[in-house]
Amino acid sequence: MPTAAIWGAGGIANTHLDALRSNGITVAAVVSRTEDGARAFAQRWGIPQWGSDPAILFAPEIDCVHICTPPNLHYEMAVTLLEQGKHVLCEKPLCFSDEQARHLAQLAARAGRVCAVNFNVRFHTACQAARKAVEAPDFGRVLLIHGSYLQEFGALPAPVDWRMNPQLAGRMHAVTEIGSHWMDLAQWISARRITAVSAQFDHFHPTRYVENGVMHAQPGPNRTPMAVDSEDAAVISLRFADGAIGAVVLSELSQGRCNHLSLEITGEQENLWWNSEQPTLLCRARRGEGVRSQVFAFGSGFADTFRSLVGAVYQDVAAGSPSVRPGYPTFADGMRNVQLCNAVLESAQHNGAWISVPLQEEIT
Repeated sequence: MPTAAIWGAGGIANTHLDALRSNGITVAAVVSRTEDGARAFAQRWGIPQWGSDPAILFAPEIDCVHICTPPNLHYEMAVTLLEQGKHVLCEKPLCFSDEQARHLAQLAARAGRVCAVNFNVRFHTACQAARKAVEAPDFGRVLLIHGSYLQEFGALPAPVDWRMNPQLAGRMHAVTEIGSHWMDLAQWISARRITAVSAQFDHFHPTRYVENGVMHAQPGPNRTPMAVDSEDAAVISLRFADGAIGAVVLSELSQGRCNHLSLEITGEQENLWWNSEQPTLLCRARRGEGVRSQVFAFGSGFADTFRSLVGAVYQDVAAGSPSVRPGYPTFADGMRNVQLCNAVLESAQHNGAWISVPLQEEIT
């Protein structure tokens, strides 16, 4: 079996570790920004090697490295790992700029390494079934694709988070953190690329007031002002290849919505819809026939999607190279997602102007 390592020891690294162990993959090392962070993670999970020196990850016995750090580090880390001949599974977004994303996709293609991006939502059992339903000839031409991704984690008062730091998270947070998942899923299930976007942003509280690591909407005697420029919410209109239109609402301010991704796809002959807070339920309908609800009694939850993604990635890692049609999101998918997010930002900065997105780009 292949051997893995993890670069980063934050919350998401624990989910990756669980997914690796569930697939019988040995985790040989963890590297973090600090020795203390790496040591604590290694002790928690019984990992034999740990430290802050990236050279630990370059050992010949390590086949694949998981990048579980803030996005500002992804590009340089991925380049370094590919130069060392490692397979890579990277958290999203893949990086910040279109140029960096294109370079990573090109490096992955030239290196012949397995290079995956963690768009894990694809691996819900109901989402896999939805893709097959849309692919079927009797679904008809896709006309409309819409939905939302709503969370409550940014509703004030809320903890100060690295996602509010543009040096770490970039110029956006709602779009890159949750919108990236929605756009990937909508394109993957519908098998249609987004070709143009028109977006509106708002962050509602440009100045927040921090006390004991918590952001508040109002000032107070012991609160320090903190500027926030990136968006808390976005409304995005979409155009897809083959003429479909769509829209998505993104919000990190929606109380009661812990992790609500909803997607509805309307074809000429059939309609289907799904949401992540009822992950085992897929609804389908045809005119005049009522709603048919498919319940996947042994369907996957959030953690299971990571396990399925890791299982798909490590089939190719064990083979030593990516398959012709990988069953997981690749660096090329990550590149297109970066391009999409940046087009959304450009539109929002220009009062919702329609911005085109490259439909197809050859990666060599």
